[in-house]
Amino acid sequence: MKKKKKKLHLFLGCVLVAAIAIFLFPDKNIAMQADHPHLGQLSTRTIISPINFDIPKSKQEIEAERQRAEEKVNAIFEYNSDETNRISEDLKQYLHKLAQYGSLQAQINAPGSTNPEATDTLQMKVQQASRIYEVLKQRLSITAIKPLSQNAKARDSILSVFNQMLKRGISNTLLAKTETELKLFMESYNVQDIKHLIYNKTTVAMIRDSEEMTLETSAIQPLQRRIDESFAQLQQAFPSDQGLQSAFYEVLYVFSLPNVFYLEKETSARKAAARDKVTLIKGMIPRGMEIVKQGDPITKEILEKMEALQQAQQKEENQRTLTAPFGQSIILALIIIAFFFYFFYNETVRKFKSPRQLWSLVLLAVIQLVSFWAVHYLSNSLNRPEAMVLPEGVDFMWLYPFAFTPVIATVLFNYRLGIAFSVLSSMIFGILNGYDLAATITVLAVLIISLVPLTKIRYRVQFIYAIIVGILSMSAAISIMFLLRNRMSFEAFYQTLIAASANFAVCIAIASAFFVHLMERIFGITTVLTLMEMSDFNRPALKRISELAPGTFHHSIQVSNLAEKVAESIEANSLLVRVMALYHDIGKTMRPEFFTENQKQGINPHNSLDPAQSVKIIIGHVTQGYALAQEYKIPELVAAGISEHHGTTTIQYFYHKALEAAKEDPTKVVKLEDFQYKGPKPQSKETAILMLADIIEATSRSMSNMDSEALQEMIHNTIQGRFNEGQFSECNLSVRELFKLEQAFLRSLDGTYHTRVKYPGQK
Repeated sequence: MKKKKKKLHLFLGCVLVAAIAIFLFPDKNIAMQADHPHLGQLSTRTIISPINFDIPKSKQEIEAERQRAEEKVNAIFEYNSDETNRISEDLKQYLHKLAQYGSLQAQINAPGSTNPEATDTLQMKVQQASRIYEVLKQRLSITAIKPLSQNAKARDSILSVFNQMLKRGISNTLLAKTETELKLFMESYNVQDIKHLIYNKTTVAMIRDSEEMTLETSAIQPLQRRIDESFAQLQQAFPSDQGLQSAFYEVLYVFSLPNVFYLEKETSARKAAARDKVTLIKGMIPRGMEIVKQGDPITKEILEKMEALQQAQQKEENQRTLTAPFGQSIILALIIIAFFFYFFYNETVRKFKSPRQLWSLVLLAVIQLVSFWAVHYLSNSLNRPEAMVLPEGVDFMWLYPFAFTPVIATVLFNYRLGIAFSVLSSMIFGILNGYDLAATITVLAVLIISLVPLTKIRYRVQFIYAIIVGILSMSAAISIMFLLRNRMSFEAFYQTLIAASANFAVCIAIASAFFVHLMERIFGITTVLTLMEMSDFNRPALKRISELAPGTFHHSIQVSNLAEKVAESIEANSLLVRVMALYHDIGKTMRPEFFTENQKQGINPHNSLDPAQSVKIIIGHVTQGYALAQEYKIPELVAAGISEHHGTTTIQYFYHKALEAAKEDPTKVVKLEDFQYKGPKPQSKETAILMLADIIEATSRSMSNMDSEALQEMIHNTIQGRFNEGQFSECNLSVRELFKLEQAFLRSLDGTYHTRVKYPGQK
């Protein structure tokens, strides 16, 4: 990727991240916390109120007082006199008809009623009684009509008891103290549903004839209980007459209706009015009053006064054009600019080959900002007393995910970029905690120490080491913060340490289990963990090489061992070189018999081919290998070793063979470019090392003299030859590093081919 293009993408990313940071954190309260002390800290100065201001109640206090005011409001019921009279009159008229019916029945059944002279009159009475009976049976059964129509005392008793019941009131709503009480009531009376109110107060308000009075809650009873009460009275009056008792019960259930009604809207309106009467302030501080003296500890009351003063001053500042958020926006912009400015000169970023990899840095920065914003946005609700999320002594600051992207950046790229994200994360962390310099420094120290186990990560267990180191360093950081704020206590310390450790462990767990893999997939980044997985010989691509081209597989292993040792001498990525070496000749599996290491019993198929045809097969293993790399989804970083390990070198054997054939046939034209690999030349130190290791390993196996002088000469000539051909012109490999490589190759091969002691009988 060209330098200008890289700068353009970094500039656009910087603008985007700065805009997001300013959009997410314009909160004036954050900016104004710079002069805001912490609970338990000793005041660094005496503070005098410069203005008159009110001390507002907190949202929690206001809500608690409103709740108490609402609970003081009694449930309101209304005694409906009109409904009472209607119900009473309904029963009274029915009983009157019962009396008429009973009187007619008595007259019809009286002695002498069958006298022929009274036949017409009797017939009229029968018809009249029949009409009344038709009306009566619409409400009651014959078993209830007969005894009541014949007993005037019973009719008077039930009317009296019924009117007493109406006077006491029949509620349309059951008042139950608990859900259990409600359930027992419904089971007792075998009802499926009933209008109810869960009510724990001992009194209710009753409106009767436009007058309001207070009654005991027990005075409000539903229909079922009033019927039971009235029936018990009637049983006492007529204890031995089962027929009348059955009739009484039937009358009560047929004619009883509620005449006391729960006024839900009125009750809600009074509760709302009671809530509205709660004042929003708890006191007033006059101008010139001392809020806190220098050296005094900061208590909750003092914090409330200082926060109230801050809010009052902010109201005055609202009239100004330039206020704290503008300063905060400038600071955030400067931090983001400095963060991206570092990328212009970072060696790792310079190696990025595509804009997609550059934008991975932008996304990581955005993820860190958004994660901070999400936790900051939830902080108010999580800190509420009723939420019961954190103990009182725990600092919420330790729940910010400050370790999230530094861990991801270290694993994806390297320790230096991890430190860059650590600086960004710790500075945003300090800003969110009221521009707290101590918080910024301690968190940065925690991150720098915690990322050390992730440097050159090879195994996932190193994430566990990072968590352990992080928790240990976190304990020191929390101790420092508590000492600075004069809040050191064992209970607050261990509670805060548990919360901070859980946060740190969750950040690393999410980063290692999800985000690292996701970022690899999205942005084409290959991490050390992926390289370790790719070096497993059970991978499909490596199994293909071992099965189809065992000689090539053995050669690849030898090259990988040699290249890995050599790469460490110039601090190149030794693991990457090793993995590239394992896959670099995968293209030979297409036609393995055409490559020397796979030929058996001296059969060489090139003997029957024209040099030009042989060269096409040899050169083809590069392009075919790259195609196989895409098929097996080998990362681009590793696949580069396949396409670059021969660069644009010439296949000397077949080139000279073609030249000799051209001498015998002058019509043949031999072009050098036809016998050269198509490249590209090595683009990195790692592919350059692979190129050298490949040719040096192959050449060493064909040598008969393996002493140090012969090996040194071969290595020097090989490196010098590739250098003279310009194969290293496109990678950042220096002459000094080539010299180191020459010494490293010699040490490695000299150790491999050192002279062994001859055993007895060995020639």
